[in-house]
Amino acid sequence: MNWVNQVVDLHSELESPESFWRWSAITAISAIVKDNVWINLQIFNMYPNIYTMFHADSGLKKGPPVNMAKKLVKLVNNTRVITGRGSIQGILKELGTGYTQPGGKVQTKSVAFICSSELSSSIVEDKVATKILTDLYDRIYNEGEWASLLKMETFTLKDPTITMLTATNEAMSDDFFTKSAIQGGYFARTFIVYEKQGSKVNSLIYPLEEQINYGTIADYLKELSKLAGPFKPLAIDQKTDFYRFRKTKYGKKGPRELWFSEVGVIFDDWYEHFAELKMLDENKDDTGTMNRFDASVLKVAMLLSLAQEPKLEITEEAMRMAITECEKLLGNVRRTTMGKQGISQSALLKTMIIMEFLRRDTHQVTRTILMKKMWQHYENSDEFDNMMQGFDAAGMITTASVGNQIVYTMPDKQVKEFKVFMEGKVKKNGHPGTS
Repeated sequence: MNWVNQVVDLHSELESPESFWRWSAITAISAIVKDNVWINLQIFNMYPNIYTMFHADSGLKKGPPVNMAKKLVKLVNNTRVITGRGSIQGILKELGTGYTQPGGKVQTKSVAFICSSELSSSIVEDKVATKILTDLYDRIYNEGEWASLLKMETFTLKDPTITMLTATNEAMSDDFFTKSAIQGGYFARTFIVYEKQGSKVNSLIYPLEEQINYGTIADYLKELSKLAGPFKPLAIDQKTDFYRFRKTKYGKKGPRELWFSEVGVIFDDWYEHFAELKMLDENKDDTGTMNRFDASVLKVAMLLSLAQEPKLEITEEAMRMAITECEKLLGNVRRTTMGKQGISQSALLKTMIIMEFLRRDTHQVTRTILMKKMWQHYENSDEFDNMMQGFDAAGMITTASVGNQIVYTMPDKQVKEFKVFMEGKVKKNGHPGTS
């Protein structure tokens, strides 16, 4: 069992969704390895710093997993942890200030773990906040000094490397995530972990079967914090016992033979297939998530490999798991961005109606009930009826009279296709849900 799975298992008695514990653990690894490790991608080094955001209803226990990650990173004590409420200018100022690490070493690099159980309350509202965070995410393009010329002060950061773990809910995210945040790259760079229900019921007034000792859990992270250097390449130009899989690639001088490790073959084959799928119109999205998907997979593969062993080599298991976990993010982005700023009120109402059908076990609802639930989002009954007639004409619902009630039903085929879309599965050859 790798370290991430151990962390998840240790918290299995608690109510927070399992995925929140898993991604908190993965993000904690990212925070402590910082830019000490990387994988070479020929024209730049890819560092495993990540942004993670939990998106769930208020009261779904987002805070405990976030707090766990904060405690673990503080116990390792090799990077700056930024918590609490502040402005983006305040965060930049702190990043630009050196500090003393254990042993008296002065850290001048602008490395930090931004950690908060409520994103919109931790960063004071500022229309440029997500733009700056988007820019700071790309460590690969911020070698050396990063300068920010703001109205009040000027900040110069050295090799800025930011890992971030935050949480939010539907109501709070509406104010923070503007159209520029959704379509300008912030969402594409963020691992959105979306949940609708908790893991189990536990009042916490009785002792746990297994006591949790974060000091013991942090010991493994302390070992990872000692690592430095590049991950083992996934392909080279000469055959060895490790690089024994041959693939032919075509360059400007014609075909050339390259030799891949087993993990390299897995990633390269997946990447070529995915590159074809994302070119299809039905798989394109406004957030840019699809275009950055390969980077997401590589970052997570590095982190999951480190969870298995303190060794700079991506494992086959970690690569396959990274692909699986990251594919879930496509659906999470769709869930959290549908209905946000930049989307018309009509489109929002259509989305809400579709979601209402999907939430119901029978995928059926009366006109009266649906109108009562949606009354704030349409001007009059004619607008509502015209929309439902459009759904019916498109085959998305059926309309029937039962007694004195009009009953709408979403056919099973439509339910299946919408669920596939919401789960984030890409379409292949125009057929929904084939991945």
